[in-house]
Formats: sequence, C-alpha cells, structure tokens
Amino acid sequence: MSLMIPAGDPHIHVFSVAQDGTLDLAHQTFLSRLKEPADTTPLAAAFGAPIDTTYVEVFAIADIAPMTLREYLVQAHDVPPAALEQVSDRLDALRGDVVVLAPKAMPAGGTLAPHADLTLVGSFAPPDVNSKPVKLPPAAKEPSVADPADPSGAPIGRTLIGGIVLAALVLIGLILVLI
Repeated sequence: MSLMIPAGDPHIHVFSVAQDGTLDLAHQTFLSRLKEPADTTPLAAAFGAPIDTTYVEVFAIADIAPMTLREYLVQAHDVPPAALEQVSDRLDALRGDVVVLAPKAMPAGGTLAPHADLTLVGSFAPPDVNSKPVKLPPAAKEPSVADPADPSGAPIGRTLIGGIVLAALVLIGLILVLI
C-alpha cells in the first residue's frame, strides 16, 4: 500500500505499528527528539520515503495514559473531534506503538510506501482557520491621557489623595512608637 502526500498537505497521518511485527522504531516525541539507535529501523526506511523526522512522533499509547489517543490528537495536533468520529472505535482499540506524521514531515509531498508492519489508521485535517482580514475601528487622531478615577467613575480629588497620604504617615508613626 502506498500513500500519496501532496505538497503542502495539512493532514496529520496516524499509523499503528504491528505489535508482533519485525519493525522496531525508536520512540520520539516533539519534546524528546531522541536520536535513532543503530539497532532500530530508520523512519525514512520504515516509510520508504525521505521524511523530516523532526515532525514525526513515535510513542506507545500507554505512555499518554490516562489520555486516549483521540484526546491526544485533539489537544496536541488540533484535530477537530468531529474528524475523529468515523474512526473513534478503531482509535480506542489501538494498543502498542503509533506513529504520527505532522504536516511538515513531507512539506514537498511525495509517496509513502510504509513497511508492512505500519497500518494507516487515518489522515486528519486540522480545523479551517479564518484568516480573512477584519476591519478595525479607526485610531484616535489625538492621543489623550485618562484621569485616574474611583470605581464610581468620578475623578479622585487631590485633597482625597493628600488625606490618604497623611493617614498612612500617621499610621507609620504609631507603629514606630509602639515598637
């Protein structure tokens, strides 16, 4: 089975790894960035295509427990929950390791020829982003400085400020006398 990835593909591709297979992939996440040990299968060989391993995650589903794989895809990759509905039973039934290819794993596109131990679970599009410009209100022509106001909205008078400062000084004086 091969999978054609168009250039600039925004999809997240999720693969399960056969538990009883011969494929041995090093675990890595976006946080860990582990180097592939010499005795494991390189990711490019496992997918039969040059991929940027910076954007590939390989982990055991048990490592994200108590979170489910569906919750992980929603939270970590912004996959809309509705996009996961059709394969929810399949996602929930997975055990063992999974591979998550983020969109930038193959930015130029190409054809994946995954190892026989890799099974495509699904390809999920991120939510549509509304990047339309929004008209903003016009800026003020002349900047102004707002006067400090009390909660009622009325400006605080200088006599009130002076009274507060005087009361604070008297309180400090009393504290010093009592010490």
